Amino acid sequence: MVARLETLAVSAIADAWGPSRSLANLPAELAKLIYAELKARAARDGAPLACAALYPFVRDVWLADALDLSDSGRWVTATSLGALGYLRSLRTVRLAACKFVGDDALGFLQQLPVATLDLSWTQVGDGGAAALARCPSLTSLNLTGLAALSDRGAAALLPLTALRRLSLCATGIGDAALDYLTYYQRYAEAATGAHGFAGLEWLELSNTALTDTGVGKLVAIVEKGVPYGKVFKKLQYLALSMTGGVTPAAVRQVRVKYGFDTPLPNAQRTLAASNAVALEARDWVLRINPHKEQSRERPAPPRTWEQARQVGYVAQWTKEMAGAQEALARGGPPPPPEKRQRT
Repeated sequence: MVARLETLAVSAIADAWGPSRSLANLPAELAKLIYAELKARAARDGAPLACAALYPFVRDVWLADALDLSDSGRWVTATSLGALGYLRSLRTVRLAACKFVGDDALGFLQQLPVATLDLSWTQVGDGGAAALARCPSLTSLNLTGLAALSDRGAAALLPLTALRRLSLCATGIGDAALDYLTYYQRYAEAATGAHGFAGLEWLELSNTALTDTGVGKLVAIVEKGVPYGKVFKKLQYLALSMTGGVTPAAVRQVRVKYGFDTPLPNAQRTLAASNAVALEARDWVLRINPHKEQSRERPAPPRTWEQARQVGYVAQWTKEMAGAQEALARGGPPPPPEKRQRT
C-alpha cells in the first residue's frame, strides 16, 4: 500500500513538473524516484531531459560542493562551463588537462564563491589570470602548465589576498613574477590589505625560468634587525625543482632562513616544514604534461550520485547551447531534441 501511494505521489509530481518546481527539503530518496520517473518518461518520448526540466534538481538536490571535470576532452569548453554558474553549491572545481578551456571560459567564477580551483594544463593565460583576480574567495589556485602565463599574469593575481596555495609550475614566469608576488610583504608601507599574499602557505615554482635574483626576493626583508628574513611568514612548502637558473647556494639560503627541510628522496629542491606537508603537497601538482602522454589512459574521477548528475547537466547544457548556436546561424528556431531510434 505504501509503495503504491509513493508511486502515485511521484507520478502526480511528474505530471505537474516545471522549472519553477521546488524540491527544497525533499528527502533524497524521493528526489531520486522523481528523477527516475522524469527520465523514464523522456526515454519513452525518445528525447533527453532538457536543462529546464533538470533545473529544480540543480537548485535544490544536486548540491555537491566539488566537481572534477579533469581531462574531459573536447566537449568541455567555455560554453560548457557556463552551466557551472547554476551549480551554486560548488566550492571546488578541477579542470586539469581540459585543453579546450581558455581565458574566455572563466566567466562562471563570477557567480560562485569557489575556494579551490585547478586550471592546470589548460589554455588559460594572462587574460584568464586577470579574470581570476575578481574571485576573492580563492584560497587554492593551481596554474601548473599554463605556458601562456607570464609575469604580467602573475602580477594580476595580487588581489587574491585569501590565497593559501599557489602553483605556477611549468609556466612562462621569470624573476619579475616573484618581484610582484612578494612586493606587498617586502614593503610594509605599501600594504593596504587589498593586495598581496600575507597568508601564503604553499608555493610551487618548479620548471620555470627563475634565477637567483627572483628566488632572492623570498628573503629580501629585514627581520628583527637582521637582513635576509622570511617574506612569507606562513610559508610551509616551496618547490624549486627543474629551475636551472637557480644555484644551490640560493636554494640553501631560502631553506635555512625558512627553517625548511628536504624530506622527499631525490627532490633536494622540494622544501617543506615537515615530511607530512611535503607528502600532502607532492600529489597536488601534475608536473608532466598530460597531453603528451598519449598512451596512458587516465580513469574518470570517482563521483557521487549528485556529482554524476551535475556532469550530466553540464553535458545537456552543452548540447542545448550548441543547438541554439546552430539555429541562430541558420536564422531559425532550434530543432527539437533528437529522438533516438527505438529498437
